[in-house]
Formats: sequence, structure tokens, C-alpha cells
Amino acid sequence: MTGEPNPAVKGTKMDKKRNDTLFCPFLGFEDDPTTALAYPAKLNFCFRAKPAAPVSLAHQRDKCLTEFYVDCPVFQSENPIPLPESIRGERKSKTFQFNWVPLVALIAVVIIGLVALLLTGVFTFRGFTPPLADISTATHTPAHLPVVPLSAEPTTTVEATATLVPTVTATWLIPGKHTPRALETPFGTSPQLVIHKVAAGEGFILLAEKFHTTADAIKAINYQLPDSLWENTLLVIPVNTDDVAGLPAFSVVEIRAEGMTIESYAARMQLDVEMLKKYNDLPEGYSFQIGEMLIVPMTE
Repeated sequence: MTGEPNPAVKGTKMDKKRNDTLFCPFLGFEDDPTTALAYPAKLNFCFRAKPAAPVSLAHQRDKCLTEFYVDCPVFQSENPIPLPESIRGERKSKTFQFNWVPLVALIAVVIIGLVALLLTGVFTFRGFTPPLADISTATHTPAHLPVVPLSAEPTTTVEATATLVPTVTATWLIPGKHTPRALETPFGTSPQLVIHKVAAGEGFILLAEKFHTTADAIKAINYQLPDSLWENTLLVIPVNTDDVAGLPAFSVVEIRAEGMTIESYAARMQLDVEMLKKYNDLPEGYSFQIGEMLIVPMTE
């Protein structure tokens, strides 16, 4: 996205705050205002508004998740105000949807089985004669086939020989362990991962070629990824591999509180600390820095 911030906020505290985080500090989960998804999602709420309310995906993409969040009228208001209808989103639905497919398939199997039993005469009823009950077995005698004499001439057999051609695989440099998690900084092993911020014009195919993976692998390890990539979306991408079997889907979060360790963050968010350390390649007792990125394994 291009453009200049609102001149009314230049030189103010809000203008200074725009450089402290990658996106609006008032964006967060409904039950955890200090944590938000780094891409447009129905789980992101605005806590600058009163009461807190979900934000439309378009407004998240254009303002909340960019450096231009200071241009938002709600952010600029001196006192909390209700979120305008034009930028208000929908709450994530929690209604249960019954899956009819297995039930329909079971009914179809039962009907087909009953029809088969009727046709073969296993089940009968008055006035119905199974069409397959009296089928007689016909014997077919093949006509005399001429005998073709074998040739006495030897036959030459040509065997193909495969030639192996070596392939060249591009690799990424592996940085030192336990460096602060930032954008475009590969980390971990088996596989190596990187947090990437989508630029204008980038799509799944282009990113797959850039990081030597596949579009399906990228989609598989990103939680609730939209069908179309938007500029400034944060993605988790496997590097030099398309084998992501066994990996969960991840969300990218930004650390906003000081003095937080990986154990205290896991306890606060009720997450498995061992999984956090494993997928982020971080040691026990690791202390986060403000603005550091973390990938969180998500479960439905």
C-alpha cells in the first residue's frame, strides 16, 4: 500500500508510536487484547473502540495491519468511540454445522445392498420374480485355433540403459541459533522455516519458487489462510522442501510485552511450551524482545 500518514498526527505521540510496532497496538483477540493475528481475520478486535468490536477484513488490510493505522479515525479520537459501521466486521461464527455427507453415503449403501439382495433372490416378496435368479450358465466352446509354428530364427533384444543426470539444488544460509525472530530470518531444522511479509504482486507460485517449496506446502502450515494473498500478510514458509507432513498450521504473533519468557507466554496463552520451543527452535528460559515474531501452532 502506498500513501502518506495523516498530517494531523505528524510530530505527535501517535506519530512516534507508528514506528514502535508493525501494526496497530489496539488490535487483539476478544479474550486477549495483547495478542492478534498478523493477517486480516475475524478473530482480530479493535480495543480502541468502546465497546471492543471486530474489524472488517478490508480495514485490517488497509490500516490496522500496516504502518498507516494512525490514520484510522478510531485511533485518532481522543476518547474511545463506538466502531463505525463502515469498518465493523462480523464475529466469527461458532454455530455447529452438521455434516450430511456421511449420513447420505450410509443411506445410499443400505439402499444399494437391499436392491442387490432383491435382484439375487436372497429377499423375495409375493408377485416379484428376481431377474437374476434363473440365469443359466452357458458353455462356450472356442473354435479351432490354427497353430503358429515358432520361428527358428534367433531374436535380438535391445535393452535401454538409463543415464543419471545430477541436479543442482539451491540452498539458503542458516543463521546462528537463538537469534531474535524477525522477518526473513530462517530458523529451525527439519524443515527450516522463515516468516515472510507478502509484498505487492507476490502470490503462492512466486513465493514457492523463491523459497524452493510448493504452494500446497505454504497453504498447509498457515492457519486460516485467505484464498487470495494480501499485501503485508505474514506467512510461515518452509525453505528448500515441500515435505511438511506432521507439521501443524501456524499463526504469527508479535511480542508486545517486556520481560516475557517462552514459559510465561505459554502459560498465559495456555499453550504447550514444549511445542513452542520445538517449532521456534528456542531454548528453555528464552526471553523475548518487544517486536519479536513467534509462530504458534494452532489446533481447532
